[in-house]
Amino acid sequence: MNSAPPRMLVNRLPAEAHIVLAIVTSGIFVAAFLLALTLGLQARRLHRMGGSPSLLDKLPPVLTLERLLFRVLNTGFVFLTVLVISGMFFGEAIWGQALLLNHKVVFTLMAWCVFAVLLAGRCFYGWRGLSAVRATIFGFILLFLAYVGTHFVLDVLLKRS
Repeated sequence: MNSAPPRMLVNRLPAEAHIVLAIVTSGIFVAAFLLALTLGLQARRLHRMGGSPSLLDKLPPVLTLERLLFRVLNTGFVFLTVLVISGMFFGEAIWGQALLLNHKVVFTLMAWCVFAVLLAGRCFYGWRGLSAVRATIFGFILLFLAYVGTHFVLDVLLKRS
């Protein structure tokens, strides 16, 4: 008796793994986005001397938030890199083409480049502060456009499923 899994299950495994990886990666970058927003608020508040006590007083110091942001970004970048590579295999299995150049792929690769430049700039030039916050938010917007924007365009604007 043949104990090999059904062919349909074998074809679904890469797609399901890719989807799970995409969800985890998205969660990591949502956390980075929220950290960047918080860090931006903290940094702006520091530049404005004084002010009334607020919720920001209860948060960790700016340098701690910044270190945490870059740890999350490093993790997210690794996951995004694996996601892009798995997407090539997933695309190959489904469409017969490794990199189908559509807006999802283009926006994802643009975001990957933004995060690569940001992390390299941090490593080699010490980039930090509001520049890192802006780059993180820009990269997140690109990822948002790649995933949520795709579904919005297809489902709402073009009325396709």
